[in-house]
Amino acid sequence: MANKSVFYKKKVAPNLRVRLYLIWVICSFFFNYASAQDKKQNKPLVAYLNEDKSHFIKFSGYGQFWARYTQLNPGSKVNESLTKSTADLSLRRLRMKMIIYPIDNLTLVFQGGTTNLTYLNDNESAFDLLDAFGEYKFSGKLSLGAGRSNWKGLTRFASGPTATLLYDVPFLDLGNVNRTDLTLRNLNIFAKGQFGRLDYRVILAKPYVPLTAKPVQNVSGFNNLSAKPNLSAYLKWQFFEQESNAGPTSAGSYLGKKKVLAVGIGAELQKDLLWHLAGTDTVLNDMKLYSADAFFDTPINLQKGTSFNVYAAVFHHDYGPGYIRNLGINNISNGLDAATASFNGAGNSYPVVGTGNSLIFQTGFTLPYFNQQKKKARLMPAIAIQYSKFERLSNPMFTYDLGLSLLLRDHASKFVFNAQSRPIYRLQGTELKVSERKMMFVLMYHINID
Repeated sequence: MANKSVFYKKKVAPNLRVRLYLIWVICSFFFNYASAQDKKQNKPLVAYLNEDKSHFIKFSGYGQFWARYTQLNPGSKVNESLTKSTADLSLRRLRMKMIIYPIDNLTLVFQGGTTNLTYLNDNESAFDLLDAFGEYKFSGKLSLGAGRSNWKGLTRFASGPTATLLYDVPFLDLGNVNRTDLTLRNLNIFAKGQFGRLDYRVILAKPYVPLTAKPVQNVSGFNNLSAKPNLSAYLKWQFFEQESNAGPTSAGSYLGKKKVLAVGIGAELQKDLLWHLAGTDTVLNDMKLYSADAFFDTPINLQKGTSFNVYAAVFHHDYGPGYIRNLGINNISNGLDAATASFNGAGNSYPVVGTGNSLIFQTGFTLPYFNQQKKKARLMPAIAIQYSKFERLSNPMFTYDLGLSLLLRDHASKFVFNAQSRPIYRLQGTELKVSERKMMFVLMYHINID
């Protein structure tokens, strides 16, 4: 018992108390800010640097808070306890952003925050620098930038979430998140612009070296060799109203504020990123990812607040033979019992990315405002699916999400309830097949400050 007491005393460290206090202060600020929006209109958080207000510093941020119940994968552990299901609270994302316009045509962006803060990761940094990059705009047709950023190609949502239709963007869109990048960020240079209805971005990144293992027979995995440059690009044609390309992220829903139809194609390439064994030979594999997607958002009745949204994307991923990545977003399990484990691994993980072909589809619509005079609160039901035929799996990988958002102040203040069903794969003979399905239920609150 003496050793156990020492263990728990060490876990409740003063440094942890300080971090939790800081998180509590920031969360309280966000909730107080949300309450103030219903009383009066706040002024933008802007500090002007010159008399004509053309140079300024702008502050913004957002927070996402999860309450969740998860049916865990077979063999999952929470600390050393085998656990079939768990309920938890977490800080999914917290961001504080500063945009500076010091001189004409130059933009500097700095952003910090924390991601996936649960009660199990008290040893993680409470606040990290995420973005630090500059961009110079030569014209609407060309801007060049460099630094650490989440500018990415491949798909519409490759750079991460903003104004999402459900509780998050489709995870397949995020590619190698936290493998060759850090929370979607890399050191990179980028070019972007618009030629009429054509919107483009091209990014050359120096990726981080991923966590690796020794090569295995006929199954591709990341290697620990010197990382070669990563090239990604995305081209988009806009049929109705044009979208802004000021930042790297794209809106998941305009709630009918715009009529947008955008069709895009993208690619991401990196040489010798992976390896596998073929007999006694070690073979290097290039990463070759391709996509095509379409996004449509339109008002139905502006006065009533009704609108319709749909997004569809197809992917061809080539990571080399047999590559599969099991991804568990905001995973609450930190251990695995090998004797009872499935192919999925611990917690809420399932095969999200792999060598093969995939389809993503999501759609939703907004219902009329509860109060037609105030035009604030309304509901938005939505659904999403991912269907993938990965080379290594005998059964297709199919997940679905059902969501319902309560939009208190459009996307700036909302509650989102999301139910997700995922497959569990087990080795049956020599084949990986679906043996059962598990559910995860998330209630998220999202608040913007700007």
